[in-house]
Amino acid sequence: MSAAPGPREDPDAGLVAFVRAFLAFARWRAAAAAALVALGAVFEGIGLLLLVPLLGLVLTPGRDLDGPVMSRLAPVLGRFDQTQRLLLLLAAFAALMAVRGLVLSWRDRRLNALQMAFVESIRLRLVRRIADARWRDVVGVSQARMTQALSVEIHQIGIAAHSALLAVTALAMLVGLGVLALGLTPLGGAVAFGFAGLAALASRPFLTRARALGRSITDAHFGMAEGASAFLGGLKLARAERLQETFVAEYRRASGAAIRDRLDFAGQQTALRGVAAGLAAAIGAAVLVAGVAWLRLPAPVLLALLLVLARMSGPAQLAQQGVQQVLHSLPAYAVVRALERSLSDAAVDDPAPAPPCAVGEAVVLRRVTYRPPGAAMPLLEGQSLVIPAGAFVGLVGRSGVGKTTFLDLVAGLLVPEAGRLAVGDGRGERLAYVAQEAFLFDGSVRRNLAWGCPDATETEMVEALALAQAGDLLARLGLDGAVGDRGARVSAGERQRLALARAVLRRPGLLILDEATNALDVATERAILARLDQLRPATTILMVSHRAESLALCDHLLTFPDLRLRRRAPAVMAG
Repeated sequence: MSAAPGPREDPDAGLVAFVRAFLAFARWRAAAAAALVALGAVFEGIGLLLLVPLLGLVLTPGRDLDGPVMSRLAPVLGRFDQTQRLLLLLAAFAALMAVRGLVLSWRDRRLNALQMAFVESIRLRLVRRIADARWRDVVGVSQARMTQALSVEIHQIGIAAHSALLAVTALAMLVGLGVLALGLTPLGGAVAFGFAGLAALASRPFLTRARALGRSITDAHFGMAEGASAFLGGLKLARAERLQETFVAEYRRASGAAIRDRLDFAGQQTALRGVAAGLAAAIGAAVLVAGVAWLRLPAPVLLALLLVLARMSGPAQLAQQGVQQVLHSLPAYAVVRALERSLSDAAVDDPAPAPPCAVGEAVVLRRVTYRPPGAAMPLLEGQSLVIPAGAFVGLVGRSGVGKTTFLDLVAGLLVPEAGRLAVGDGRGERLAYVAQEAFLFDGSVRRNLAWGCPDATETEMVEALALAQAGDLLARLGLDGAVGDRGARVSAGERQRLALARAVLRRPGLLILDEATNALDVATERAILARLDQLRPATTILMVSHRAESLALCDHLLTFPDLRLRRRAPAVMAG
């Protein structure tokens, strides 16, 4: 296992693009969330403002109702004695805090729901892009890269969205607290907004470093994903040849690099918190000295101002770290956007749907040209062909001549550059494709069979397994027995039989077999092909095989690379 190059990033997927994508998704929900954020900041400010008369009653009980806040409350509070005033203000403060708590709870629920919906929309958009992409683009991307994007990178995007919302909430609180400080005294407003500006300037070096560390960690995670994929794919060979330590050592190196970067980022966050705390302490001390020795502010106002400034340090740190975390996670968003752009939508490049084949025809090529990506010569160049319906066609030619590529063209996975290719009814709904590597997922026999035909009955499944000579497998596992991840609990031959049974359940008009029986012994293969032959003429069969015994059962041979179809008398099959 060698170190893999990091995934490509979309250079246009920066902070502005991320914010635009979020706003385009959220629309009116963003306005509703912003209103709740603003309302939370308003209640925060009013609550702190109420502390001024409360502190005045406690610290200067004999003074009249003067001051910027007390004078406004005088028409109400003047009718009560001091104890009643204190109780009234405390009740108002408690009620306000209760309402504030409800608003903040509602705000947080709305923000969390918005963040999760945004992240899942990106995940589903990527899944849809993979599902709809041109096949040649899909095969050009490693599975590790796609898995990494759908899991780790999407998780990082979730962190970025969450951190962005926290930062916006914190900034709204800072603005509200700054306005409150300005209302207490002009000095307070100047200090509050000056503190915010200094905090922003102090953050710049840390923010630049956060983006670089995020890119480095993304590359390290990609290398770990590639290594894990290679390790698991080659584990049997590695254990047999005692090579597993090579994989472990490579993975350890990639993991160590990721850990170092994560620790570096954690250190950057701690350092930024320290800078913000030190700045807040220095400004608080300066305000205390200026308020007492120079401006001679009343004690309640001075204490309230200090409380506001102290309260600002929390949102300031939250805003700093939120932006820091967003920039740290943006490389993951850039990687996902680059992957989406590399997977072109097949619908954009597909030609107009071909008309269905005429009666008696299964596959028709008219002057078809196709050159595989990177190939010096075209596989097909203006070639025409008609495969009759109900034929059993064996594809013949040396390895690498293009037989599988031809089958991919017929299946619609690849698109001709020129010419017309028609298959059956033109929709491809009655096509079944069985490849050499049988695809099974971790589930029961029943679930794997139903994947190709969800409406199949249990009787139909048993009959399909019998046709595929999988009676022993059925007796051992039953329909509800698990086959393991990728069919790990069954043999290679049993995996192929399950794939064949699943294909038969679709009742295909066209059955494509690409080395689909090469893991079976000759006698079993012959028995299966004899049963498949009984599906004709309703089913046309195209088969790639390097066994002469298998090709002898075909009534047509299609030779490559000249693409010449000739009819022949098949060997007698014993059904």
